[in-house]
Amino acid sequence: MGKEHESQRMGKDLSQDAIIQGLNTQFVGRNLLYYPTVSSTMDIARKAAIEGASEGTIVVAEEQTEGRARIGRSWISPPGVIAVSVILRPEMSRLLRLAIVSSLATSRGIEKATGLKTTIKWPNDVLINGKKVSGILTESALRGQSVDWAIIGVGINANFDPKSFPEIADIATSLSAELGREVSQLKVLLHLLYEMEQLYLALRRDEPLHEEWQERLETLGKMVQVTSGTQVEEGYADSVDSDGSLLLRRSDGSLTRIIAGEVTLRAY
Repeated sequence: MGKEHESQRMGKDLSQDAIIQGLNTQFVGRNLLYYPTVSSTMDIARKAAIEGASEGTIVVAEEQTEGRARIGRSWISPPGVIAVSVILRPEMSRLLRLAIVSSLATSRGIEKATGLKTTIKWPNDVLINGKKVSGILTESALRGQSVDWAIIGVGINANFDPKSFPEIADIATSLSAELGREVSQLKVLLHLLYEMEQLYLALRRDEPLHEEWQERLETLGKMVQVTSGTQVEEGYADSVDSDGSLLLRRSDGSLTRIIAGEVTLRAY
């Protein structure tokens, strides 16, 4: 088989059977909902979660027609983008830290599958060489004082050319663009699911996950602007709290704690 055909085969190696056979997890991915095309894996996962799907259920799609990103944005998700949503049922006290679990699992999974070096832009974008390679969306529903369900949606740009999409060409990259060859989407997904489970189990044990996460954050030590709803804060990205909140030092020296928001480098 020629190298070109082998690369094409390797890059398009996702299938329901291949995922099931390759899993190295206890519960994440053991219940698998697999689709060639969906509007959004988050939509399918939400319906499954409401209907009582077991913790660790995953929804995988080869293509999303209405993929979503944080803050209501759309996520370009053609063939070659890994799209997976994971249903979890954490304790309320651990809900906020799913941002740490999800981005750290994605960062670790990409590095172990490809050897590429990644960083994390607070709160949960995964970057390679300063460009976005993965976006993460977390949704949850509460019942009284407890979490009914939580869903982590991960999109990883595996095998496609961001230059084909002018609206993201300057800010996004893909694994294949960085490596100069196509990657095994199956290998990347399996590493992601394994890391997701390991970190989620560590979260259950209340291990200090934010320490490794903080080491990967490229946001810290920079002057930034953080937009959270209608609120805008500017200052020095000082550090992060154990729950993943960003500690921002304002120009007057005061420190403010930000749970979620969109970070941009502050323009001078």
